[in-house]
This record gives sequence, structure tokens and C-alpha cells, in this order.
Amino acid sequence: MDWDAIRREYTEDADSIDKAFKIHTAVMERVRRLQIPPADTLLSPRGVISALPYDLLAGVLGEVWAELMGGEPGVDLEKALRVFAADEPFPEEGHDALEELPMFLRAAVTGYLTLLREKSHVPQEAGTGAGTCPFCGTHPRMAFDSETSRELACLLCKKQWRFQRIGCPFCGNDNHETLGYFDVEGFEGVRVQYCSECKHYLKVFDTRKRAVRDAETEDVLSLGLDAAAEEEGYL
Repeated sequence: MDWDAIRREYTEDADSIDKAFKIHTAVMERVRRLQIPPADTLLSPRGVISALPYDLLAGVLGEVWAELMGGEPGVDLEKALRVFAADEPFPEEGHDALEELPMFLRAAVTGYLTLLREKSHVPQEAGTGAGTCPFCGTHPRMAFDSETSRELACLLCKKQWRFQRIGCPFCGNDNHETLGYFDVEGFEGVRVQYCSECKHYLKVFDTRKRAVRDAETEDVLSLGLDAAAEEEGYL
């Protein structure tokens, strides 16, 4: 994550960014101390997600929360981790008062999954052509186009893999008449691909026109595209 680039982009949110940086750094430091076993074989879709040590990660977050925030978060951290990893909506009760909670959850889940993937023995070409992450089974939210190929990017475990240029990774639709793009003013070298069949969208970065950073940073720097896609009714 390029925190300096994010600070330059969102100068009005300096305090929130600094808070997110402190949380991310503290959680990652604790996660790196955990004994993370290698995954020697490619697991079934979402198998890695269901097998995460949620109780262990909840303990880590509880300790970091006490250090940085004081006291306890007032929510079941293990349950919150499972909801976050499954990409399910948080219960309204208690969540609105804890704007920092997603920062803790994301750092723990992405940190552990990334370290687990780096210790695994999954072939580089594994999952080529798949619409979901070949390691953790998550749907991508962004893609990087080069002169000859497209790579999808997983924001949970940071895996990237090749995918066809004309195709929806969510439903498999490859009909160019129901797939389209739109641009958003102020975002150069990146546009939104949408699918009229399933109503999902993908942020597509053109590496020929844009010097892209890591996927996690580019995702944050392009939040305006997510807002525009959601306003158009895409998921």
C-alpha cells in the first residue's frame, strides 16, 4: 500500500488516513508473528476463506484494539471477521458507531491471506481464465490491461491471474452486446466495465496509459469509480 500517494489524493482526509495507517501497521505486525502453515495444494473455491483461523485473528484484533483504541470494541470480533471475509453486510446494530472496525478487519484478513498465499505452492499459471481468485475464491473488483493481456486482481489475498479481455468474471457472459464501459471524469487510464446480464462491474486499469501501483493502492485511489458504478445501479 502506497500510503503517501493516498495522502496526496485525499488531503482533506489526512486524519482518517493516518488512523488507517496506524491500524494497518499494528495489525500486520501481529499477524506476521503468527504461525502460518503453507497450503500445499490448491483448495476448492472459498475453501481458504472458510478455513481461516478466525478465533486466532479475533484475539489479535482484540489486543491491537486495546492498544490503539482503549477498552473493547463492543462487537464479536470473530463473527465480524467471518462477515467481512464472506463479503456480507454488517448488522446495523453497533456497527455505525465503530467506523474503525472495517480497518481492523481488512488488515487482519488480507494480511493473513496474503502471507498464506505467499507460503503456498500454487503454480503461477493456476486459475488462468477463471472468474474467481484461484487461491481464495473471491471475485475480483479490478483488472489490469496490457498490450496483449488482462489480469484480474484479488483484493483479499493480492493474487493476480490472466483472464479474457471480453468477458464478465462474475457470470461468464462474453457477449459484447451486453458488456460495456464508461469513463469517469478525472480518472485517466481507468474505466468501469459493466455487465448488463448480472449488473456487476469491474474497474479496468490500462497499464499502457497509466503507471499503476499495487492493486490495493489503486483501489483506494479510484473510489470515485465505485461510487459512479453504484449510482448507475451496478453491484
